[in-house]
Amino acid sequence: MDLAAKHAALCQGTLLVAEAAEDAYRLGGLDRILNPWIRDRLGSLRHLLDSCDTQRQLAADTRALASAATEYSELRDQLFSDLHHTRPEPPWRTTRRKDIAIRAQSRVLYRQPTFVLRRLDGGTNIPGAETWDFTVLTNPSDPADQGTSFVVMADSQKKSGSITVQVAKELESERAWYQQLEYGFYSLGATPFLTAIYDPDRHRRQPPDGLLGEFDL
Repeated sequence: MDLAAKHAALCQGTLLVAEAAEDAYRLGGLDRILNPWIRDRLGSLRHLLDSCDTQRQLAADTRALASAATEYSELRDQLFSDLHHTRPEPPWRTTRRKDIAIRAQSRVLYRQPTFVLRRLDGGTNIPGAETWDFTVLTNPSDPADQGTSFVVMADSQKKSGSITVQVAKELESERAWYQQLEYGFYSLGATPFLTAIYDPDRHRRQPPDGLLGEFDL
């Protein structure tokens, strides 16, 4: 078996790991987000073989592919337990790449929402800015729950150790959800500056001379 055939077998193996985890740990509305997310992730890692020039690169790239599938399986195991088992309140769950964070709260006693914060690729052409998606699943055990999604803009150029996060006013008005967005960024290792929390009176200020309309971040 040549290298290409071996690599193809590895790719099939990582997909099997993902599918086995999805069958074992069904996550209701989260499946709509996680199932395509891991396939995009594995798909991007499969193409690394094309740029491998040394045995060390091959070792690193195949390890990354295998690790991504294993991490996904472990993540689903954790989230399933967070949703269905009685124990101390679960934390935000993240990946090593820090591109997704999920808080799945226990459904044992009463209905609680699940929060998902994930970075979007190629979402903006603004230098120094990143686009994120923040989704709230109010009935996460229902596979048909489409959730409520908000586009989040984050200044990726950290200033004073923090990033400025801008969201739609609809999310700002949902204070409990807005607070969870802050926690999500903290779980990813970022220190967010959410304007509506730390500067709630910003809309009262007058815009600079020459600017018309509402002054809004």
